[in-house]
Amino acid sequence: MCLALKKLIISFLMLVIFFSLSSNSAYSASIPQNNKKAVLVIIDRVNLNDYLKNNAKNIQKLINDGAIGLMNTQTANDYIQSSAYLTIGTGTRASTSGDFSSISLNSFENYLYGNAESLYRLNTGLTPGNNDILNIGISKLIEASKKENYQITPGLLGQILKENNIPVYVFGNADSKDENGTVYKRYAALIAMDKNGVSHGDVSGDILKKDNNSPFFIKTDYDKLYENYKKIEKSGGLFIFDTGDTSRVNDFSRYTSSDVTSRLKKNAIIDADNFIGNIVKSLDLSKDILIIATPFPSRNDITSNNLITPLIIDGPNYHGLTISKTTKREGIIVNTDIAPTILSYFNLKLPVEMLGHPISSINSSNKLNYLNNLDTTIVSTHNARPIVLKSYVIFLIIVLILYLTMFFLKIEILRFIKPIILGIMSVPLILLILPLFGTQSIYVDFILIISITIAFVSLLKISVKNELDIFMIISLLTSFAIALDIFTGSHLMKDSILGYDAIAGARFYGIGNEYMGVLIGSTIMGIMTLIQKYDSKYVKVLSIAVFIAVFMLMILPGYGAKIGGFITGFMAFGVTILMMLGVKINHKNLTLLFISMTVLLFLMFIASMFIGTETHMAQTAIIVKYGGIQSLFDIFNRKLNMELTLIRYTIWSWVLIISIISLFIFSYKPTGILKNIFKKYEYIYYGFFGSTIGMLFALAFNDAGIVAAATLSIYAIPPILILLQNEMYK
Repeated sequence: MCLALKKLIISFLMLVIFFSLSSNSAYSASIPQNNKKAVLVIIDRVNLNDYLKNNAKNIQKLINDGAIGLMNTQTANDYIQSSAYLTIGTGTRASTSGDFSSISLNSFENYLYGNAESLYRLNTGLTPGNNDILNIGISKLIEASKKENYQITPGLLGQILKENNIPVYVFGNADSKDENGTVYKRYAALIAMDKNGVSHGDVSGDILKKDNNSPFFIKTDYDKLYENYKKIEKSGGLFIFDTGDTSRVNDFSRYTSSDVTSRLKKNAIIDADNFIGNIVKSLDLSKDILIIATPFPSRNDITSNNLITPLIIDGPNYHGLTISKTTKREGIIVNTDIAPTILSYFNLKLPVEMLGHPISSINSSNKLNYLNNLDTTIVSTHNARPIVLKSYVIFLIIVLILYLTMFFLKIEILRFIKPIILGIMSVPLILLILPLFGTQSIYVDFILIISITIAFVSLLKISVKNELDIFMIISLLTSFAIALDIFTGSHLMKDSILGYDAIAGARFYGIGNEYMGVLIGSTIMGIMTLIQKYDSKYVKVLSIAVFIAVFMLMILPGYGAKIGGFITGFMAFGVTILMMLGVKINHKNLTLLFISMTVLLFLMFIASMFIGTETHMAQTAIIVKYGGIQSLFDIFNRKLNMELTLIRYTIWSWVLIISIISLFIFSYKPTGILKNIFKKYEYIYYGFFGSTIGMLFALAFNDAGIVAAATLSIYAIPPILILLQNEMYK
């Protein structure tokens, strides 16, 4: 056995070394077709309703003929307009910090103490060559990007296109004015530039014209934009246009009324729409591609937390609703999907550091109505999530503290807290089915959650007298409902307050940390309580089958797709099953179980490198394949930092802390009571121990493991509290 283990370890190390040495991140691809055109038109700081209500006939036609969706606009560490553009150009979440590093100028322009070309040479030590547009802060931008614990390559999209001889041009700006003069907003150049921060086109003030009826008395000169385009469009390539005026309207809105702002925005949209009409005439949308994107939401939308923006795409095979492998959700894509879409259109291989995927489409009979409802639901869930969940967690903490206090003071009112604990355990199930009642206000959500929970627990109390039986029913119903929802496409989880947040963008498909913890905890404790009540060989066999089925649902790519669920579920379910079968859990057996999990995980990881499934594990495997083992350590470091941050700042930490403190106290006082309970209810003890192992591994191997561990504890702790109280007062 020892020799076999040594061979296994040696084989593991050899494979790691092999994939560490295979670090060859190439941007190569097949030769693209000549004269293909990809046009990216930026109309910033608008929402879908702005297009529909302002008679933008050309845009509306593109919506009808092509595909439309809502775009997540998250960046790396901040919420700054320039960062949104850099994120599009890098294909991964990036940040400019909104300072000098985001300023691009045409080479002949002056800025501060010199012209752009001189400043560029001074700041970079490079010669700009014949490039028209220079990012004078590119060195600082590259330096700042290197500080992130994952790979960000400013100028990646432009660099790949340049290396494959595909022309890239950018025209237009969103410059505005303040008391100090011009505010430079040439952010579109952050999409077009190469790795040296240079690109072709015109983002200077010359592309603007004076207009006394426009914000800051300036507006985009669309005639110049179109003239510049017509001179070069026959050669094909990527053409990026920043229409600019809607962004200026947004900046100007702080100085004027909402009515004036609406009028100015309407004029800006109609002007942009007319320009798009001219561009469409020059395209053959059976082979060319046109994207209309809004990288950053308006001030009003940010105030209401509506941080998703419209994206329209027309071209070959684009009809209906947008979708991508990043989100796997109809009508939702991510800003990091734009660059892969453009590269894929030109038949270029996607670099591993681009975390997005090409946008495709799916047919829809009523896409605008669908998107309006989707937008409302997403924003409602995003706004309700922190308030509802924080209220729930605070209430849970208060109940735990009250229970602990009353238990030791032997206050008779303690028996009235039992239904409250059962109600707390029911909330995740209620939150899962809440979307069936439609999108409501936060206040209505609170009323529904409380009312349904009270009705549900009351019905159980009337029909079932034993608290442990009620606990078992709640747990098994919760487990069954989550598993059924995952199996049928996670339709409830997608809109649940405890499910996904499409605006935050941490996860768009599969199972998240919150419901992962709930599913593991409710399954283990529900089944162990069932076996405690009906101890038979058939129930045990059925229970093992259920554990396996739930585990597979959590990890399979088409269902839960949760790598953290693999680690946590394998150890939690594994320990529980072994104890149920009479295997003693000691250091040796626990180590063997952990090694088995690690080997299976490693084999899945290696398979993902070659099979290339559409999961987070596959993406991680591909990053390691091309970036070497160091990239894996970078990922671990990023996840560790995220975990430490969450432990410090999330309120879920207190649920776990107070639960652990409670059990620690009960282990010593009253003397021997907890030991007697575990001896009497051995299967519940097995479930509790397996759940505890699950909490530890959730905490250690998930990037938001504190949340998964806390939701898992919601089902591990209550039966122990109920049994303690019964034992104390029998």
